[in-house]
Amino acid sequence: MGKHVFTLLLYSVSLFSYAQKKAEIKPKKVNNPVTFTKPISADCSNPIKINVAAGTNYGVTVPPKGFGEIQEFTFANSLTFEGEHNSSWYLLSITRDGELVYEIVPQDTTNDYDFLLYNYKDSTFCNELQKNKLKPIRSNLSNIKKSAKGVTGLSSATNKNSIGEGVGIAYSNSIDVKKDEKYMLILDNVTPEGKGHTIFFYFMKEVEIKGKVIGADSIPLATNITLSDNKGNTVLETTSNKNGEYKINTELKENQNYGLTYISEETFVQTATINTKDLKGGTVFPDIKTILPKLKKGEKYKLGNINFQPNTANLIPESYSSVQSLYKLMQKNKKMIICIQGHVNSPGSKKTYGEEKFEQSLSEDRAKSIYNLLLQKGIEKNRMTTEGFSNKLMLYPRPKNGYEEQANRRVEIKVISID
Repeated sequence: MGKHVFTLLLYSVSLFSYAQKKAEIKPKKVNNPVTFTKPISADCSNPIKINVAAGTNYGVTVPPKGFGEIQEFTFANSLTFEGEHNSSWYLLSITRDGELVYEIVPQDTTNDYDFLLYNYKDSTFCNELQKNKLKPIRSNLSNIKKSAKGVTGLSSATNKNSIGEGVGIAYSNSIDVKKDEKYMLILDNVTPEGKGHTIFFYFMKEVEIKGKVIGADSIPLATNITLSDNKGNTVLETTSNKNGEYKINTELKENQNYGLTYISEETFVQTATINTKDLKGGTVFPDIKTILPKLKKGEKYKLGNINFQPNTANLIPESYSSVQSLYKLMQKNKKMIICIQGHVNSPGSKKTYGEEKFEQSLSEDRAKSIYNLLLQKGIEKNRMTTEGFSNKLMLYPRPKNGYEEQANRRVEIKVISID
């Protein structure tokens, strides 16, 4: 009898597991979701070698612990470390010409990473360095502000080559590199018992972005336009003229998504995604035509670029610029009241009770995630409500690809009142 009961239990579990695969099912929580797969070297004589191309990254690394077998920095000056604390050495080999930037992203945002970057010519480098005969071409020793979340590196947005000790800016100036050049990059985590890091390398490209903004009635609109990176950080802001036209000349990281958001007082916000991959060797993006829908009571609008990781209410980073645009819209319309509506991607009609309950809860949580972000920014509680629709209103009931699945995992905004 016991054997039959056990078999029945196994069969029931198998059926439930199969049903889970058909829906957005929440993954199991683990104590340590990050796997440390990348080694480090704490000595100049044996650096980690990285061939740097567009989109190269290295990490998440094991935590740096100490200065290795040799303390290379026995000297001190305004450009270098006062001794290594927890260091990592990287020998970078450049694979192409261009303007290089990078980001050093600590796994723990409270960790304080400093860095030095040197030209590397040959095997005499380590000996010359220990004798204090070399100067870094870039350095950043600053105690970065909390708002930067510990991220440091090189950026085209600053012209400072070296940042000294104390509270300072997170980035030093980008560098122009040529194919086959080599550089030594040294990181030092000054935080005791700190964690590892990831380094992201990018090449920059000068581009021109232009377009025209009109209303639903085809009348040109003077509009606020924000260009944001794929983490939601504002790159620049501009406005279209009275003819609705705008032109932006800037630099973008190659092969990375950027968001353009458009906002005016009497229309709902719109977004567009651009990527240098679309240029096909050129530097000018095709004219972007943007139509802003009229802001009306009772209307429902899809909040563009708002999307979530599968099975969760966690926004993908590119979504934050759209949340910021919605915040600005509500700031412009002080009496505007909205209902934030969440949706999930879950094709198929046959669901267990557990699946239906989870999907409903997930759609509600997605709406609440936007609500909470707006609340943190200062929008009053009485101007927002939330609602979850589970999978009842999917844009693509039978999604054929990742784009359609992602489009189903969305948030829409219903305007309850404006005046």
